[in-house]
Amino acid sequence: MATSVRGWTVLLLNRLHYSTVVLSSFGFGLFLPFIQEDLGLSYLQIGALQAVSWGASVALLVPFSVLFARFNPNRRVLVGLALLTPFLFTQGVALGFWTLMVSRFLMVLTQAGMTPARPLLLRWWAAPRQYATVTSVGLSLHSTFMAAALTFSPLIIVLLDSWRLAYFLQAALMGLHLLVWTVLTRGAEPVFDESRTTGPDDSGAGEGDAPAEDSASSPLIRALVAYPHAWLLGLVMLCLSASWTTVLTFLPTILEEQRGIAISAGSMLFGFMYYVLIPGGLLGSRIFQHITDRRLMVLLPAAMNTLFTVIALLAGNQLLVAVALTGVGLVWVFVPAMEILPFEFRGIRAREVSVLAGLVQTFSAIGFGGGPLLAGALAQASGSPVTGVLVVGGLTGLAILAAAMLPRSFGGSRYDVIG
Repeated sequence: MATSVRGWTVLLLNRLHYSTVVLSSFGFGLFLPFIQEDLGLSYLQIGALQAVSWGASVALLVPFSVLFARFNPNRRVLVGLALLTPFLFTQGVALGFWTLMVSRFLMVLTQAGMTPARPLLLRWWAAPRQYATVTSVGLSLHSTFMAAALTFSPLIIVLLDSWRLAYFLQAALMGLHLLVWTVLTRGAEPVFDESRTTGPDDSGAGEGDAPAEDSASSPLIRALVAYPHAWLLGLVMLCLSASWTTVLTFLPTILEEQRGIAISAGSMLFGFMYYVLIPGGLLGSRIFQHITDRRLMVLLPAAMNTLFTVIALLAGNQLLVAVALTGVGLVWVFVPAMEILPFEFRGIRAREVSVLAGLVQTFSAIGFGGGPLLAGALAQASGSPVTGVLVVGGLTGLAILAAAMLPRSFGGSRYDVIG
């Protein structure tokens, strides 16, 4: 049975919810020259504003994924959308550092309750053989949205002479999402069985996987201990995330102040991080299908991430910057395949996948927030943002070590999610 049109629409709309919040967080660096001038922010405050968006996620993603796993995922998202709309609006009316800080904290607090629902939405709406395909198409759609937003938002801000309008537009878009989500999910019943991810023919436990008979009756929190490979995947995602937000937060300022590249031109360069993902995101299911050596599948993006991050920082001209940023974006072509890996853990339940998703997203949040915060602190101490970004870029090499510790397979039959 294939995923229905309604299922595709629900899952891709959920991805767009995430994209809107991501624009307020990952794309913050492109708005900084305007916000910094208006609100008089220091380098440390800039890093803190980026960090607070993910600090709440670090503390709450795993608890929320455990506490809310038994609730209807469609309703979880509905409540989240109803709260996100005003929190985006209040960022647009911020009068100073603390107003903006609190608004961003409340936004990510709400998002932390929604994000771990994604695996449950997959189980509800998507055919198991199409998990990687749905995730890959979602990444391509997300990249299209972000490429357009990152390319044109600074230009629009310059033309309209107001960074606040960008937040008002996002709030309006989220309100529209709320209305559409209400109509699409009203009275919806599960289309696919969500009790288990593996079939009855799967017997025995793979390396690092829990026995199926123990899994069914155990507390959800047990998944954090039963599946240790999720921690290694989380460390890899931490490094990828730290590179992404640190580059997006500080490189626009570095390019403008030290390379003489105007912010309007810089915004187009940063679009290359997403341009490559518009067609490239669709490769996620192919990567999952053809790179059956799971260690290699994770090693490749880990090594590419460190290499291209350092090149982007040291590049001396726009062409080399564009190539390096394209490489940083290309790394994330592998992420849809990596997101599906927990479904291969033998005997795992869908709600346990949701808990592990919360764990991996917690590591991502540490990277998203910790990378800019560390870079900001080092920039404040040294007087050079280049120093801060270069140190963070070097530390992302830890992802290579984490990926090397993964097994080539997870000890059993691969769960075929290719549609």
